[in-house]
Amino acid sequence: MSKYHVEPIDHRASEVAESIHAIQMAAYAQEAKLLGAKLFPPLQRTIKDVQKSTENFFVAIDEDAIVGAISTQPDEEPNALKIASLVVSPSYQRWGIGKQLLAVVVASYSNKLIAVTTGVKNAPALALYAQFDFVAYRKWFVEPEQLEMVKLRRQITPQQSML
Repeated sequence: MSKYHVEPIDHRASEVAESIHAIQMAAYAQEAKLLGAKLFPPLQRTIKDVQKSTENFFVAIDEDAIVGAISTQPDEEPNALKIASLVVSPSYQRWGIGKQLLAVVVASYSNKLIAVTTGVKNAPALALYAQFDFVAYRKWFVEPEQLEMVKLRRQITPQQSML
């Protein structure tokens, strides 16, 4: 097992965007299969979309390679943040990288409500978010496949709001 570290990164650089995009495509292909989705919008994302994104990215780096990424952006709720994506390269999954990426975001934005959306059938993601006290608060279906989605959020505790 290699040592890796997490750091913020500028995703607009061409090589960085290409690395993030490659991991997203591999991870989203796995997620689509897990959810039984034939039409999975995250798989339509391009390298240019990553570069132009207004999301903030943190990445996990093993030696010189990006092996995981998490991105955030403002949520539609006031003073809330949304996790737009959390992906880990398939060959690095089950190493705790997703957990460490999520821990960095939770620590960096401890004064904000944090929300995330995933598929109801994505048991690994739901288990990870539960470890960080995310709870489901809204479900809906996405056309045309009637894919059931869930939005989770992590509340700010009174102790966190005093920070």
